[in-house]
Amino acid sequence: MIVFKQKGFSEYDAMRSLYVELMKRTHNDKRRFPIINTSALLPILKGNNIVVERFVISTSMFGKDKYRMYLKIGAKAKLPDEVRLPSRYYDERLGNMRLTINGSIFGQSKQKEMSERIKLFSGGNNKKKGPKSIVSAEMSPEIGIKRSVEKLLGEAIKYDKKARTLVLEFSSIDDAIEALNVLPFGIDYKIYLLDS
Repeated sequence: MIVFKQKGFSEYDAMRSLYVELMKRTHNDKRRFPIINTSALLPILKGNNIVVERFVISTSMFGKDKYRMYLKIGAKAKLPDEVRLPSRYYDERLGNMRLTINGSIFGQSKQKEMSERIKLFSGGNNKKKGPKSIVSAEMSPEIGIKRSVEKLLGEAIKYDKKARTLVLEFSSIDDAIEALNVLPFGIDYKIYLLDS
């Protein structure tokens, strides 16, 4: 079991990291992800809106950062019975393999055999030598070894349909941002960030 320990930086720093990445992707269009304060929270939650209430970064005992997003779901957003984020597929590179192929026409073993025959029939005095390699080639293709991996975009850690809250866990900020576009709460929902 993974035990989460809060890192040394604040929740504000984690939320700021999320906001900076969102602004990069939207070319600083602040209308796409407006920031609200707690006084605007209740009116926003009456509509078809999702509010990112908190975003925290935690470190597991294996040393990998995990990202948790705490969401509040507006009254007009559709709620599923359970939340499951879609999978994404990518190729994982396992390494390279180099295969060397050498080849020639009339190779050395054939050349030696023919030289022996020439000596036998010429009494060994013939200065002619057996045929040399006409063509030789070496090929070393590099083969990339990959495997196709299916990975969930994120995992629902806690979902309370009645309280309209959801906690999602991700392995990267990029995954968290991707998930904001595919939340299972209907269409045309708007996302707000809570400035706490």
